[in-house]
Amino acid sequence: MRGLLGNLLLALVWAAWTGEMSAANIAAGLVVGFVVLVAGHATLGTAPYGLRARRLVVFAFFFLRELVAANLKVAYDVITPRHRMRPGVIAIPIDADTDEEITLLANLITLTPGTVSLDVAADRSVLYVHAMYIDDPAALRSQIKNRLERRLLELLR
Repeated sequence: MRGLLGNLLLALVWAAWTGEMSAANIAAGLVVGFVVLVAGHATLGTAPYGLRARRLVVFAFFFLRELVAANLKVAYDVITPRHRMRPGVIAIPIDADTDEEITLLANLITLTPGTVSLDVAADRSVLYVHAMYIDDPAALRSQIKNRLERRLLELLR
């Protein structure tokens, strides 16, 4: 998070230094700030901001792909005469331990069509999810745990 704030600060310094507060100049400042932070992370003693930015882009494309696939699955089920839904609630053990990680994971699950996060256990070790398509509970649990949660925690930690 500090890298992003530093990048925004450098972009504003760039815009003030050049004397033009246009969107294009601030975007150029973001690029210059990004290059400065990536090149100077060893000298400044900061975390590798470039690696985190790359992980964010990879995660965004991953989630977009998952979102499109879930939309297509639900849309196909809606427009065909035979419904393939097998709804149910499953318990997913989670490794996310902070409030921010759990909230973001639950929101990403809820954003995906066909799934809704219902509750978190009192000890914050299990997330309860309602899903429209539970053909194999172990496979769905594994998909959420090993794909979505793992990638999210790699991004946040």
